[in-house]
Amino acid sequence: MRAPAAATLVVAAVLLAGCSSGNDDAATRTVERLHASLRAGDGAAACQLLSDEAQQELAESKQTSCAEAVIAAGIPDTGRVRDVSVYGTAAQVRYAEDVVFLGEFEDGWRVTAAGCTEAVGAPYDCDVQGG
Repeated sequence: MRAPAAATLVVAAVLLAGCSSGNDDAATRTVERLHASLRAGDGAAACQLLSDEAQQELAESKQTSCAEAVIAAGIPDTGRVRDVSVYGTAAQVRYAEDVVFLGEFEDGWRVTAAGCTEAVGAPYDCDVQGG
C-alpha cells in the first residue's frame, strides 16, 4: 500500500510544479502585451501598460511624450520567459537578457520597470523605471 501512496504523491508534486498561479499568468501576459506593443511600434499602447510613475519618469527623462520615449528606450524583446516570481502585489518576469518588474494596481498589473539588467554596485539598471 505504500507504493501507490508514494506514486500518488509524486504525480501530485509533478502536477503542482507544472501549474502557475493566476497572478504569475496575469503578470506575464502584461509583459507580453508590452513587448507586442513595442514590436508593433505602438508606443501609446505600451505606455498604458506602464505604471503612472514610470510613464511620467520616462517622458520627463526623454523630454518627449511617453509614447515616443518608450519606443526610443530600446526595451529588449528577448523571447521566452525564463522565470516569474510574484511577491504579493509585486512581480518580476525574467528573460535571458531582461528583467521586468510589475506592481498590482486597482486596474491590474502594470510595469514599474523594464529593460533591466543586474548592475555592478546596484541591484538593477533599468531603461524604464518608476514607482
